[in-house]
Amino acid sequence: MSNSQWKQPFKHPEGSSYNGHQQERVSGSLLRRYGEQSAGGAPGLPSQPSGSGLNGAPARQAGYPTVPQGVGRAPTPLPLQAGPSDQEGQPRRTGLLSGRYNNWVSNVSHVVRRWSGKFAAVAGNMGLGSPSQAARPLTSSQLLRSPALPTGPGTGLGERPPASPVQPGVSQKGQPWRRSRTLRISMLRRRRRQRLKSQQFGPRRVVTIVASVLAVLILIFLSTGGASAYAYYQEQYPRVQQLASQHVSQTSRIYDRNMNLLYQAYDTESQYAGRRTPVAYKDIPMVMQQAMVAAEDPTFWSNAGFDPQGILRAFIEHNGGGSGLTQQLIKNLTHDDQYSYSRKVTEAALAIALTQQYPKWKILEMYFNVAPFGAQELGIEAAVEDYFDLKPHCDVHFNCIPGIRYLDVNVKTGKHDPLLGLARATFLAGLPQNPDYYDPSLEKVIPGNTERALNRQKYVLNQMIKLGMVVDGVGQVTPEVAAKVEAISAQFKFHPYVNTIRAPHFVFWVITQIEDALGHGDMQAGKVAFLTGGFNIRTTVDVNLETFIEKAIDRHLNQVECRYFSSYTGCGPLSTVNNVNDAAVVVMDAKTGEILAMDGSSDWNSNKPEIKGQVNAALSPRQPGSSFKPIVYATAFQMGWYPGIVLPDLKTYFPYTLNSDLLDLENNTYHPTDYGNTYHNWNSTIREALQNSLNVPAVKAIEFTGIQNVITMAERMGITAIRDYDLPACRQSKNNPKLTYEDCFFPSLALGTAEVPLLQMTGAYQVFADGGMRVPPQGVLDIWDNYGHHLYHYDTSHPPATRVLSPQIAYLMTNVLSDEASRAKEFGGDHTLSMWDWHLPNGQVPEVAAKTGTTDNFKDNWTIGYTPDVVVGVWAGNANNEAFRGNVIGITGAAPIWHSVIERTMGACNMDGANIPCGSYKSPYHDYFFTAPSGVKKVCVNSVNGLQGSGYCDVMLDGEEPQQTGLVASSSSSTGTSDTNGTNQGNGSDNTATPTATPTTDNGATPTATP
Repeated sequence: MSNSQWKQPFKHPEGSSYNGHQQERVSGSLLRRYGEQSAGGAPGLPSQPSGSGLNGAPARQAGYPTVPQGVGRAPTPLPLQAGPSDQEGQPRRTGLLSGRYNNWVSNVSHVVRRWSGKFAAVAGNMGLGSPSQAARPLTSSQLLRSPALPTGPGTGLGERPPASPVQPGVSQKGQPWRRSRTLRISMLRRRRRQRLKSQQFGPRRVVTIVASVLAVLILIFLSTGGASAYAYYQEQYPRVQQLASQHVSQTSRIYDRNMNLLYQAYDTESQYAGRRTPVAYKDIPMVMQQAMVAAEDPTFWSNAGFDPQGILRAFIEHNGGGSGLTQQLIKNLTHDDQYSYSRKVTEAALAIALTQQYPKWKILEMYFNVAPFGAQELGIEAAVEDYFDLKPHCDVHFNCIPGIRYLDVNVKTGKHDPLLGLARATFLAGLPQNPDYYDPSLEKVIPGNTERALNRQKYVLNQMIKLGMVVDGVGQVTPEVAAKVEAISAQFKFHPYVNTIRAPHFVFWVITQIEDALGHGDMQAGKVAFLTGGFNIRTTVDVNLETFIEKAIDRHLNQVECRYFSSYTGCGPLSTVNNVNDAAVVVMDAKTGEILAMDGSSDWNSNKPEIKGQVNAALSPRQPGSSFKPIVYATAFQMGWYPGIVLPDLKTYFPYTLNSDLLDLENNTYHPTDYGNTYHNWNSTIREALQNSLNVPAVKAIEFTGIQNVITMAERMGITAIRDYDLPACRQSKNNPKLTYEDCFFPSLALGTAEVPLLQMTGAYQVFADGGMRVPPQGVLDIWDNYGHHLYHYDTSHPPATRVLSPQIAYLMTNVLSDEASRAKEFGGDHTLSMWDWHLPNGQVPEVAAKTGTTDNFKDNWTIGYTPDVVVGVWAGNANNEAFRGNVIGITGAAPIWHSVIERTMGACNMDGANIPCGSYKSPYHDYFFTAPSGVKKVCVNSVNGLQGSGYCDVMLDGEEPQQTGLVASSSSSTGTSDTNGTNQGNGSDNTATPTATPTTDNGATPTATP
């Protein structure tokens, strides 16, 4: 799938469906891959048994996956032995009672035709037809009385003595004397009562039941004539296809990049809500199949799809029940729970048709995937995962071994235990009869559930004993075996299902994108599709790095940590001493846009108003403060400036409008101050101004570029909040929907007054890190459905990158932000924004570019920085917008968290002595140094205005060297030469005397050293 479909996360081209390979999206029906399987059934698996022994089931499969010692490694599945199946070249058995009575009729439609013909012939004998019709042989009747039909105990047809052949031309003996009709009826009734009293469940009772059910079916088919009966069957036939191919709700799972499970999402609101993960027939152990058949349908492998005794019992007892596995499957697919005769008849008809269309193994697979095994455990896989903690094992390509394959595996030892497998299988087989009533996980809600489930298990074991079933590794199930199984089951421990979640803020960010994509903008439709679709989503996050970050936030906010900076001196903790309680972190791959970690609060489980743990602060718009300045200066660089331009940090008045009264400058102009409500009065370059976070030079820069150009640059870098959030808020507050950017934003925008989410700010810095290329944040690497179809893949080797800045302009900003020496005036000896505490084996210090930000009201605290490989953004503050205490700024609030996180992301841990548990994260990133692109060189300029001169040297674009000094020289000045090594040596103006020159406008340009 092309990445272009996902440039904005999970958007789709017009008219396309949600898929990854220009193909129809594979449905979640029970017939997935059925068309790809051979006519004889699943490879190596029985499509239908050729005979039935004591077990009434196919032969035992030979092997199961070998589980290695210990937990965590996914075992390699062993090949499964093929059970009895239709042999190649042999026709599949069909018909009303397929498998045993296939010589009787071939299918129901033939039966209907023959029954219809029989009744037509009878009508002829009654004078309702022509003599020729009356004389016509009753072929259908002869077939129904065929002596080849098997009879006797166990056939369901009773015993019938062979008929004496009629010899042609031989007269028959006369009939003996017979009693009166009334007496005969009375005697027959008396004998029947005696027979029923002495043998209520004998063979004759079975014969009567079967005959009665068949009679009911005959009456149904013939109630409106033969043609109508056939039409009824034909009407039900396509419904079977519809039921078998319908989409059943399935659990969606979200994994991290290493296939560690993060979250399970499933329907919790609809009437039939629950968890379901479909499994293939080949993965269901034979002992589970045996237990299920014994519990619910002993004749499953040989019957026609319905249990005649069950249907009759429903008629007699008026309470439903008695359905075989195929009928239960129909009931679960139709969700028809009404107790009625018509439902039973409809189920029987549909079950017959289903049996004719699909082999028994396929029907059993459907049953195991649809039947409820608990209040919310839909299907056998959900049951084994919830009750016995048997989890599936998947690799990064979603080659999975389901939990049901480990049915006989001891979770603690990793060893196979056949008795344990039998105990689990018989326990599970008893649950579908009444899943809510037997669900052991609801013991605290419905007391006695576990005891009832164990008693039901005894019934299943007794059934297996009665049927003489033989279990692989155990032998024949006997009372002694059953006692051992019951002893094992008595030790089972059940607990309520708890849907745990890891990296929760990231998970719900991904879910929102997927729902938007599935619903094509309709979030409710997308939500339903996601919760029931059975998607398996491999995301970009690394849960081990995420875990480290959660601990890093707690460490730096809630533990003692001494910091000494300017007006802030103290050891915290920040949360208790300085009222800094919340934080958010975003980690992004600089080349691919992959979100490696996203933590939206300091404590997901906290309901404190200053934390609001489940609110994702990484997505919440906040004022970024000085961390917005690089975007302003990048716009200026794009328009011709460079880091060496001088912008004095002096008190400067910026008129609000062209008509402002300049006689009252204090009230009619904007005149920002630096941190501490003062001015440094430096003749600062852009490099110094940015690294020391000076405000006046930044406002001068936005006055040069224009507000609209800065907003446009921000949007190109991925910051859409100004357009989508700030501008609408301005229009609403002023009740004017036609206001423009110029009406709503002022030069203060340069100081980060517009509210922007951390994720978008981090994404903007990604443009600098990737040499001017923007890659939208990516949260998903792969999507599969529950059947292994690969629906989407994000190609990290070809990210959807867009050129925003030239590599040269991007490097100018990187060169400034990575210059640790240039920020020494403001930050002194604090090296939190560098990696000076980490030395590589060759003794070098890795490079990193960073910028802090703090709002004037001390409510938002930022640090964002990057290496050539990764970008890390951190916000610290309070969810309820309370102000800090003690003059906390970026370097003392967010920066310590940022420092720990970016070093850990690059492979180091606790170089700053924070003693945060390092965990098992392994960094794939090893690019520690920025490389200057061609087209950038260092040029010396004068220190008055940064134009032609020799006061100090700085980087600029090749060919963009200043051609004039802009000064009235009192002494000669010369143009500096380029530094071919491309390495920044820092700003040397501290050691260079300022030339005694005054600005001039003789060259027609306004001097940049003055407002």
